[in-house]
Amino acid sequence: MNPMSDVSWLLDEQLAPRSPLAGRPLDARALAAAEPILEVAGIGAWQYTPGGTLWWSNQTRRIHGVSAGFVPTLDLAVNFYVPEHRQIVADAVERASQDGKPWDLELAIRRGDGERRQVRARGRAVRRKRSEALYLLGTFEDITDRHVAATRAARELELRSRTETLLRDVISGIPAALSVYDADERLILVNEVYRDILPGNRQFMVPGETLANIITRKVMANHYVPEISADDPPEARAAWVADYLRQHRAAGYKRVFHPADDKFMQASTAISESGNIVSIRTDVSELKRAERELRRRAEEDTLTGLANREVLLYRLEQAAQGERPGFLILLDVDFFKAVNDSLGHAAGDLLLRIVGRRLRMLVGKIGGPGSIAARLAGDEFALIINRAVDPDHLAELATGLMTRMRRPMQLGASRYAPSVSVGIAPFPDQPCDPKLLLANADAALLDAKRQGRGRHVIFSAALAERVVRRTQLAEALRRALAASELQAALQPQQRLRDGKVLGFEALARWQHGSQWVPPSEFISLAEDVGLAQSLGHAVMEAAMAGFAAMLAAGLEPGHLAINVSTAQLLADDFVDQVAAALARHAIPPRRLEIEVTETVLLDRSTARIGQTLEALRAMGCTLAMDDFGTGYASLSHLTSFPVDRIKIDRSFTHAIDSEDGSGLIARSLIQLGGALGLEVIAEGVETDSQRNFLFTHGCSAIQGYWFARPMLPDAAMAWLRAQAG
Repeated sequence: MNPMSDVSWLLDEQLAPRSPLAGRPLDARALAAAEPILEVAGIGAWQYTPGGTLWWSNQTRRIHGVSAGFVPTLDLAVNFYVPEHRQIVADAVERASQDGKPWDLELAIRRGDGERRQVRARGRAVRRKRSEALYLLGTFEDITDRHVAATRAARELELRSRTETLLRDVISGIPAALSVYDADERLILVNEVYRDILPGNRQFMVPGETLANIITRKVMANHYVPEISADDPPEARAAWVADYLRQHRAAGYKRVFHPADDKFMQASTAISESGNIVSIRTDVSELKRAERELRRRAEEDTLTGLANREVLLYRLEQAAQGERPGFLILLDVDFFKAVNDSLGHAAGDLLLRIVGRRLRMLVGKIGGPGSIAARLAGDEFALIINRAVDPDHLAELATGLMTRMRRPMQLGASRYAPSVSVGIAPFPDQPCDPKLLLANADAALLDAKRQGRGRHVIFSAALAERVVRRTQLAEALRRALAASELQAALQPQQRLRDGKVLGFEALARWQHGSQWVPPSEFISLAEDVGLAQSLGHAVMEAAMAGFAAMLAAGLEPGHLAINVSTAQLLADDFVDQVAAALARHAIPPRRLEIEVTETVLLDRSTARIGQTLEALRAMGCTLAMDDFGTGYASLSHLTSFPVDRIKIDRSFTHAIDSEDGSGLIARSLIQLGGALGLEVIAEGVETDSQRNFLFTHGCSAIQGYWFARPMLPDAAMAWLRAQAG
């Protein structure tokens, strides 16, 4: 129900109209006369009579957004108010009807065109006598603009108050020291942090004091040591203060200074639009200490405390300029993986720390200014020695380094004397690429390892030629593998108890042009340049083809032994490759023997290699450990991997004829194999005395020139046919 309906009924039934001006109702002439005056004031008039007639002036119609012909009614008039204000109007009219109290309200209406406006609605009830009917009259005034302005002003006032409160809270709560100077550089604001950040600040930071006086007094209190102090000459102090003021006036000025109490302070200024200079001081001591720590960590190997690779490369750039004499040393700890596997990673880490400590001491002893020791990665270290050394003495220095490294060390419960391989590259007399200097030392290190580890090599023109040759040979090997030019020679193995052929070992052969390349050269080359898998696959194919031909000819070749590399064993599909090759050549898996060296078993991926070997054995292949006795922790690997045979390295076989006691080693290895239930094959048998010694001490089989040389497949088949005949 419309809230004004009840009011209208009350007015109609109980009240009579009267004039608010003359004590009687306003007639049409009076209303017409008053309207121009009200319009000049921007005020609209209205009158409601007991008969239910509602009169609006033209200004009232304009305020409500209706045409001049609009005929208002009480219900229509009330509906112009927004819903939330209609009850307010009803309550005001009811109070006026009961006690004659006028109303003066600010309300919102929705004009005829839909626009919301704010109006001031005033009115009162008039009657002549208590028994007469009541009529109402009043005015409207559009106060939208005034209301908007007042609302905006109130909001701005509230926002300003909140901003000032927030600013006070921020200034007092921020951890940074804040001060503000006016355009004349007089202090107008300073927070407590600024007063307390340095001793004596409170007595200097007095509002109204000039910046020049404050800085001068701080200089005399030694706040800016070591940049300037009270002991410096007056002209130096004045110049420093002048420069400080000049920088302080510059927008965006920033600097870090180091007061006498070992704090680091960052100062920055900004100039506001009004010309005030806002200065902030932040204690960045912890940040500076963290920066120093991060720099140390970024430049230092965490395990050994030596410089890291990045620092070494930076120093190499300086060394490569050819401005000072010296040399670069690269060294690897030999058989480091074996230490990790047998003694544990804690022992391995301790070994590296001890090596690092010894190298640091060595650099301090023999190196000039700027010399460093660095750990590059894993068990690889480097030394930059900024000192002239005679070429003849360089080898002596390298020998001394290796001797120092070989001193026994305690690794937990074990005593261990590590050996190292060393590569040395002298600094050039002329500027060169630092990468070339590193490559030279690396080439020397690789050459030392090829010579059997525990050695040193100094880079030279001859070595450079060998490096070039290896590079060229590597490319030729790549082409030869692509063209299937690699061959496999087959060397027979003899069973000693009956003299029969036990099997054949496949040996890689490569004819490059008119010359045969030594296997020791191209096999290691293949491993160095990532061709080991391709080489192994080529040898396997060629060997199986020749072996299959023997079987097809009705001969009995025994087994085919093929040596495989770490790269092959780590290939995901190696077992599938072997199975496919056996099927392709119709060779039973039991006739294939996979040979692995101890160095393969010392690889970091031992677990994965073990899984591959187990899969090959499950297929029916047999396994042999090649070059047995030359590696580290041999006994542990015999029990860890499913080996069927062990092969005594040719170095122990050759030593049988010597008088240094190595025959005892061969005999011990034969006895060890027998104790473990393993067949033992001796490699490199070339003399009757070697063959007889091995036979006497129970060796299972032999391989070497005494029995037969390696032969290409056709020659091997002819040899086998002759043996059978």
